[in-house]
Amino acid sequence: MKNNDAYDRDSFSFYKNVCDRKRKQDLKDRLILQDENVKVLFSSYDDKFGNDKLEDLTSHGYISPEKDDLLELYNYDSQALRKLRVNLTTTQNGRRKMKCQNCTLGEVSSFDHLLPQGEFPEFVVHPKNLFPSCSKCNSYKSSIWRDQSGRNTLNLYLDLLPEIQYLFVNVEVGNSSIEVDFYLDNLNGIDDVLFNRIESHFRALDLLNRFSENADDEISSFRSDLEIERGMLNLDELIQLVEMKVEKERIAFGYNYWKSILKLELINNDEFMIDFE
Repeated sequence: MKNNDAYDRDSFSFYKNVCDRKRKQDLKDRLILQDENVKVLFSSYDDKFGNDKLEDLTSHGYISPEKDDLLELYNYDSQALRKLRVNLTTTQNGRRKMKCQNCTLGEVSSFDHLLPQGEFPEFVVHPKNLFPSCSKCNSYKSSIWRDQSGRNTLNLYLDLLPEIQYLFVNVEVGNSSIEVDFYLDNLNGIDDVLFNRIESHFRALDLLNRFSENADDEISSFRSDLEIERGMLNLDELIQLVEMKVEKERIAFGYNYWKSILKLELINNDEFMIDFE
């Protein structure tokens, strides 16, 4: 997983754009009555976001029918949110980054509401409250985002991921199968608050199990690549090539990208590499 750049334009202007594009005039008329309140709430969100204090926000307490009107603003396939999705998933060099950064497993197919829409309907289309996500991560996360100690899942706009290893994998090679077991460990001195948030995030999204479930396909693909390259390279050159490719993967998908961690462990496993000597 990697950090994303947050929306860098005026958030309330984005909100008004979403409102203006609604077809129901009666809905638009009712939403106009909420403009002053929502503008203040958006300003508060932006301040807390800028100071990394989103967990200090309290819900305005909207109830129906005003709550229903606000929730009606969110439509993942609306033009305004499609444009936002392109903005948030396009890198500075113009490439689309469509892999869900919450898991690096699925493709972006939804927005994760960092502050859940049920509790905070006022931020249902706040552009800094929407994070591109796969639907599976979105369903796992649900309304989990803070506890008594503060925010307990990663916000990949705000939590700067360390360029040191915290994801590890044990590999056991048998006669007919390879068993893998991913785990987290703070061996390299990551700040405790951040590491605890990483742990909570992985637990909430069931990432360790999901990585393990996808490992067989990745190992098969990796073995096929090694078999092709082995015909042209000796063992040391082969390992060096893998390490070079892993460095490129980490640039694209993050230092603790699960596929990179798995490949590095495999090339250091004598039983796995014996076929390529």
